[in-house]
Formats: sequence, structure tokens, C-alpha cells
Amino acid sequence: MIGAILHGSPGLVPAFAVLALLLGLAARWQARRYGRPQLFTVLFGVALAAELTATCYPTGGGSSTHPVCAVSSDLAFVFGTEQGRMNVLMFVPLGLFAVLASGRPLAAAVGAVGLSALTETGQGLLPGVGRACDSSDFAANAAGGLAGVLLGCAVRLALRRRIRPGLREWQLSGALAAGVAVPVLLLQALVFSPTAPGGTVEATAEQRELARRDAELLLGPGVEVVKVQREVGDGYPDQLAVMTRTSGSFTLEWPSGRLRYVFGHTDVPGPDGWPPVTISEQDARAAADRFARQWLVGRGAGTEPRIAPRGGQQGSHRFSYGTGADEVVLDIGDGGRIVWFGKS
Repeated sequence: MIGAILHGSPGLVPAFAVLALLLGLAARWQARRYGRPQLFTVLFGVALAAELTATCYPTGGGSSTHPVCAVSSDLAFVFGTEQGRMNVLMFVPLGLFAVLASGRPLAAAVGAVGLSALTETGQGLLPGVGRACDSSDFAANAAGGLAGVLLGCAVRLALRRRIRPGLREWQLSGALAAGVAVPVLLLQALVFSPTAPGGTVEATAEQRELARRDAELLLGPGVEVVKVQREVGDGYPDQLAVMTRTSGSFTLEWPSGRLRYVFGHTDVPGPDGWPPVTISEQDARAAADRFARQWLVGRGAGTEPRIAPRGGQQGSHRFSYGTGADEVVLDIGDGGRIVWFGKS
């Protein structure tokens, strides 16, 4: 959410400045009227302005014809992406300054979770803002708000201030929770359609280790892996996209490890096009057989491939396995290196 907003939105900063001024002045008036700490109350107003600007400022994207909300229980979408971590950080000041301004940690916690729920529901309903409802954003925002509340409680304890909620705060928090939960749940149940999220998240240590091992098996010893990402899509198995510094990239299904694609390092063609490969068809066949025994178990290993000498990419030798929708092709270039592997 935030990463997309901060890119290509020149009016975002002026909009934030205006809203921060208005909410800051309103917060200062409230602090004076009710005897609250002026500094923390004004800072809460500024933090709220930042949240509203970041989540409601139009980014130029279109909107769905029917409200949908991406729902996932995968915490990788919450903490395993830069966007998720930025969403967490955005709500930390809100929770912190709400506690320090009001002295009511329970109400601040309920308010942070409620604001996150209202934000995601509103994003799914507002036309033209270029964003959508996402349960991972809700979880990240709520986690950030609660972290801010805990930080505020720590500050109050250090100052020897009360943090235990009294009866009035319990009543206020209950009313606030009901006032937010009822309309949000009704809208989510009656208006929104749930959908599975898709996107890219950071790989775990186990996934990076698998990528490193397979990179050496596929592309040779000592190959340097520079990036591993897990790709998640609705209706598709999770995939690991693995990029190397100089040897190309490949894609694996997770957790099965089934190889889907290999994009070998692409040379630069000369003025007369790709130079002819010098590897013989026999040596290329031997390299293809080794590849099939390692990576095509149950997908054509041990069967006779269809061969197109110099019929692959960059003038490589092409070997085809399987038929129809199950057909995969393997292009072998000089040195037995993989130029391309994947669906035909």
C-alpha cells in the first residue's frame, strides 16, 4: 500500500501538510479544552493525518466493479514484505501518541485496531483511490498500532503513570469496539467478496537454502544467488523465483521443489545474430539426459525426446519431452549449459 503511494504521487506531500495543519490545530484545541498534554495530542493529530493521507489519497488506479477483500492467514504477507513492514511502522506513532495523549491504553488499542479495520473497508469501497481491502494490511496496521500502545504504556510506567483501565475506560472501549465492529462486519459479510491474495514475499531461510543448492545443481558450482522471492497467486502453487548474478534465473514450486522454468544467461548477439553453437548434438543429448534424470522424474525422464538441432533459443539444440499441455522443452547450448527450460 504505502510503497505504491510514495511513488508517482506529487500531490501527496501538500495534501498531508494541509491535513496535518488542520488536525494539529483541532488536536491543540481539544487538548486545551480537556486538559490533555498538548504536545502528544498534536502529534497524534499529525500521525492521524499521515495515516489518512497515505490510505485515502488517490493514486490514479481504477476500482473493481464489485468490492473484494483479499483474505489470507499467511503471516508472510504481513511481516515478510517491505510494504507490510511499512504498514506496521505507519501505525506505531498512532498507538504511541494515543496512549500518551489520552492516558487510556485500552481505548487506544481498540481504536488502533478499529481504525485499521475501517481503513481497509473504506479502501475497498472508495472508488478511484487505487487501493483495495486486504486482510494482511489490516493485520500489519493493527500490529503496528498495538506495538505503539505497548510502547506508550512503557513510557507511562517509566513516568510512574497509571495504565490499568478503570470502569469508564472499559465502557468507552466496549462502545468503540461495537461501533466499529458492527458496520465493518456487516459490510464485509454483505457487500464484499473474499478473494485470495497474490504477490511476492521474502523467502525464508529454508527456501533460500533450497534455492542455493538447486542453483549449483542447475547452473554449476559456485553460482551466486542474489535474490530469492516467494510468489503467491490465487489458484496456483507457491513458487520460488531465484535470480543469480551472472548465470540467469529459475523458478521452483514450493514446497515440492518441482522445476518450472530456467532462464539461462543471455549473451549479446553480434551484428550477424547469434553465433552458431559449437556443441555437438551428441554432447547436447548427453547434457539433456542428465538434466532429465535429475529434474524430469515423472515428466519425461527415460523417454525418447524429440530433438531439433539448433532449433532452440540462441541457436541451441532443443529437446522436447511430453505432449500437449504437459510438453516441456529444454534448450542446451555450448558447454552443456541450459539456455531455456519450460513449457513449450
